[in-house]
Amino acid sequence: MAAKKRKRKAKPTPEEIEKREYRKEIRGIFSKVGFTKVTGVSDKPLKFKGREGDFDDIFIFKNIIVFIEYTLSKEKNVGDHLLPKKILFDHVVANKNGFLEYMDEKFETFKNERTSKYSNDQYRIRILYCSKNPVQKQHKDQVPCAKYFDYPIVKYFKSVSEGLRLSTRFEFLNFLELKPKEIGDAIIKNVEQPYVVKGTVLPESHSNFPTGYKVVSFYIDPDTLLKKCYVLRKDGWENNSGLYQRMIINAKIKSLRKYLAETERVFINNIIVTLPSKTKVLDNKDNTVDPSTLRETKPVKIQIPDGYNNIGLIDGQHRVYAYHEGGENDSYIADLRVKQNLLVTGIIYPEGTKADIRTKFEARLFLEINANQSNAKSDLKQAIGVLLRPYTSESIARVVIDKLNMEGPLENHFEKHFYEKGRIKTTSIVSYGLKPIVKLSGNDSLYNLWSKQNKAELSKEKDRALLDEYIIFCVKEINLFISAVKAQLKESGSGKWTFDKKQKDKVLSTVGINAFIICLRHLIEHNATGTFESYRKSLKGLENFDFSVDKSSSYNSMAKKLCKEYFNIIIE
Repeated sequence: MAAKKRKRKAKPTPEEIEKREYRKEIRGIFSKVGFTKVTGVSDKPLKFKGREGDFDDIFIFKNIIVFIEYTLSKEKNVGDHLLPKKILFDHVVANKNGFLEYMDEKFETFKNERTSKYSNDQYRIRILYCSKNPVQKQHKDQVPCAKYFDYPIVKYFKSVSEGLRLSTRFEFLNFLELKPKEIGDAIIKNVEQPYVVKGTVLPESHSNFPTGYKVVSFYIDPDTLLKKCYVLRKDGWENNSGLYQRMIINAKIKSLRKYLAETERVFINNIIVTLPSKTKVLDNKDNTVDPSTLRETKPVKIQIPDGYNNIGLIDGQHRVYAYHEGGENDSYIADLRVKQNLLVTGIIYPEGTKADIRTKFEARLFLEINANQSNAKSDLKQAIGVLLRPYTSESIARVVIDKLNMEGPLENHFEKHFYEKGRIKTTSIVSYGLKPIVKLSGNDSLYNLWSKQNKAELSKEKDRALLDEYIIFCVKEINLFISAVKAQLKESGSGKWTFDKKQKDKVLSTVGINAFIICLRHLIEHNATGTFESYRKSLKGLENFDFSVDKSSSYNSMAKKLCKEYFNIIIE
């Protein structure tokens, strides 16, 4: 009797592969930050308070339980996936204790994974909606009981967790809107514990900082600092410019970590931080010390409020993060993390300092310290410049390229997030293409083309609404010209409108985009700007143009050739 042929396992579809990889990515983050995945509950049917549904994954960390919902739905369909889940989500949040009891009864693995150390009242739950594609704000507003783990945020925490391992959990818990007093033993003790350390305070007259800013020095163990610190931008997951990824170099952390493990020596140069405005400076009788009345440095007690992400790391971030929990050499570094002490200079904000003022202060201080160092890269300086000097041509150009990436022919063509590969990098386009064309002077600038009557008011750098209006005008005019370029190349079927590196003669490159922006600048200078149709007519035959030159020095020469061949303008 012939043996039966084994049935071949069906090859997974691209959609199935994407789904598997997406879940793997998020599960990896939870694993790295110390959560445990509950087995036997994923995608299992539930019926609670008469509402049927399921959760794709469940993770637990001490008394924190996160229920996960994944989706790969396209942006236009995400609402159809999310909104029907609102009723179950609402029931779970509104009836937490009852839902936990229901889950214990239905799933033994869930019950076993929970510890009896905490009562149901002491457990904290979060519903995390993980969509790979954008979820519109209107849909988020309709289902406010969920937290939204948008894909850029997933990539942010993936990047952080790969570098900082378990120490990432403090920022992740902050993202989940949890406070230290709610987690683990702290919720049992039901007390909020400020961090108190002995140090010194500098007389206000000696610091040269604005009135009300206090400067203190103290020693702190890395373990405590890792629980409280953030880099430049508080809540980095809300930061579209990706400042964290531009400031933290994982290779540098690894190198310093190796140094720690081998030498077991503390770093002796000081760390510079900002401290929350509720930080108290007290004398030995717990009376508040006023630095404005001091003539010399005075020993004090410094009381830092409890909380995650409340100490801003301005300088020394790699030295601090080298002590991170987990990963290579942790058996050596674990002891150093709690035994060693780092010398810190801290700047305490005045009471009531607003978030945007804090951000600008930290950005300015960071640039003062790092501007001449190799690690202060151009893209980082540009991103910080938008915060500090929004009216400069470079900052305007930086905002314009972000908006070009959001709408028009170049939508999603530029590298916005650090994880996006194969897209056009922005630094050179901002510096050599956009900066000259958006400047607030000159007969070759879009400013010259702008017919706004009160545009001269921009020079006073006070009218943000007017600046926003100018930026919109710049985006509109550039999109108009580039739309004609795209339309002409697409209609010809030349294949030059592509990122594909195999296409040597492609337009979508730093050289190509800069050349067209510079070409438009020359058109402005020669009063030769027009409409979409007039541009399209002039660009007839563009598919035959040679775009293969890839040297940055070719920006101007290529722009001159474009002007001569398609607009009969000769640039000397």
